[in-house]
Order: sequence, then C-alpha cells, then structure tokens
Amino acid sequence: MGAPGFRVLRDGPGEAAWNMSVDEALLLEARSSGPVLRLYRWRAPALSLGYRQVPPAWLGRCAALGVEVVRRVTGGGAVLHAGDLTYAVAAPPGTPGLGDDLSGSYAWIRARLLEGLQAAGLAARAAQARAGADRLELCFAGATGFEVELDGQKLIGSAQRRSAHGFLQHGSIRVSDDTALYRALVGGSPAPPPPAGLDAETLSEALVASFEAALGRGLEPAELSHSERERAEARRAERRLDPLAAPGLSLRRFVAAADRVA
Repeated sequence: MGAPGFRVLRDGPGEAAWNMSVDEALLLEARSSGPVLRLYRWRAPALSLGYRQVPPAWLGRCAALGVEVVRRVTGGGAVLHAGDLTYAVAAPPGTPGLGDDLSGSYAWIRARLLEGLQAAGLAARAAQARAGADRLELCFAGATGFEVELDGQKLIGSAQRRSAHGFLQHGSIRVSDDTALYRALVGGSPAPPPPAGLDAETLSEALVASFEAALGRGLEPAELSHSERERAEARRAERRLDPLAAPGLSLRRFVAAADRVA
C-alpha cells in the first residue's frame, strides 16, 4: 500500500480546548494518517497562549469578557481568536514537497497561504522580520519573517512544532474586526482591522485550491480517524481540567530536547 494521501478537514466552530486538542492529535497520528490541511473556526472568542508563554497580567480579564483560554502545543505569543479562520497543517517526516526543516516547511506553507489570499483578491505579501518579534507577548504585535502581511500589517500569525512524529503548523487568519475585543482585553490593538468583506468560506476554498495546485492533485475530504478522535477527546478532557497546563499528558511521550517549537 502507498502512503496516505493529503487530506483536508473542514471543521465547524469548536471550543478552544477541542480545537487545540485536535491539532495535537493530528501531529501525534501523522505517521499513520498522513499529511492533512485542517480549516476551522471558533465557537466563541478564545485566547491561545504559546507553549512556553508566561500567562500575561491581563489574563484575568478573559472570564469577564467571555473569552475562552487555552494553551497551544506550539510557541509564540498570545493569539486572540475572534472570528478568525484558523488553518493547521500536520505531516509526517519526509513528506514530499513540504520542506525538510522548520524554515523550509514554513516557506512552503506561506507560499500556499499567499497564493490563496491573492486568489481571493488580497494583495498579501511575505512579512518582513522585525527585531524582537519572537519575544512579544502578542503574536500579532510583530513578525519573525515567516508570516503574511497586508498593507504593511500582519494578517496571519503562525507557529510550528516539530518532533519525531513530523510537524504541526497552525495559524490564525484575521477575517473580521477584532480590535474592540483586543482593546478591552489588553488595552490596545496590535494591528488595524483586516479589510472589510473578507469572507472565510471564500478564503477556505482559495486555500484548498492553492494546496491542490502545488501538490498536483486534489485533497481528500475527510473526517478525523478513530484514533485521532480518541486522542483529541482525551487531550480535551485534560485541558478542561487545566487549560494552561503544558505539555499535555499525551505529549510527554515525545516532548524532548530534539523537539523544535517556534
């Protein structure tokens, strides 16, 4: 039997704990399930913190503002998910075309994101690196050089983890105006609102088409496998007990010095 084909998962709005647990499960099962592109939304505003991020002083405002809190398995600063479209790519080691290291896979995925955005009518471009961006408390407050920007402002923030299982990269695409919630939560906004009329469904279709064109074949519509769902449900239960715990019990089997978190 040949290697599994590249799948696409299109998920409806999910709770924060579920969304991040599914992404972890895709990484843990990447060797058996193969590469996948996942596109999903959030059922309510949520704040995801980076794997090693110290909880910010303003985190206590989340409950009053109805913002769910969750910790990612990837690095970087805090991301507010409020009406955004989120993508995730998980793939086993050696997947053809996706790059053999962190920078190569980042560059390949960024090219697909740029092509999709441009097909959707946006003049997006690769972001320029800004000094100290990797130490910022908020993801959208700066760029490390792997992101996507529009009109000089960061539009997509991405983060990646690499391990023996392969890699997971996911990122937030701002498709609606979240600046009011940003101001209420942190006292300011890291960037102006995205352009009006940016439609998540149209963008999803454009991103899938971009991946298919680069891969030279269609993506296979799919749902979570039985093992992926089991892992995601177990990890969600852990997150509900402690949303900020890192790493999860299911990740202790492979989190090691060799892992790359960015």
